[in-house]
Amino acid sequence: MSTGILERALRLTHSMLAAAHAQEWSRLIELEAEREPLLLRRHASDPASLAQLDEILAYDRRLQAIVGSARDSAAGQWQRETDRARAIAAYAQP
Repeated sequence: MSTGILERALRLTHSMLAAAHAQEWSRLIELEAEREPLLLRRHASDPASLAQLDEILAYDRRLQAIVGSARDSAAGQWQRETDRARAIAAYAQP
């Protein structure tokens, strides 16, 4: 039973990675919410289950890198727009 749950969690993780690459952030959140209860269950410690958990963790590290990069990019864009708005406001003052 645990193997089927982990297979489903792994499929969801693959979908999460695809959503992150496509920058479909709301879809990524939905998939993560669906996956979370599957991972919070108790799982067998047989080699197949451990391999699936390791694969999920490896994909999660890739997801973290993608999301972190997107977050940093959004923060940089926000800062540039804030600086631009301040410059316009300063120039517009008499």
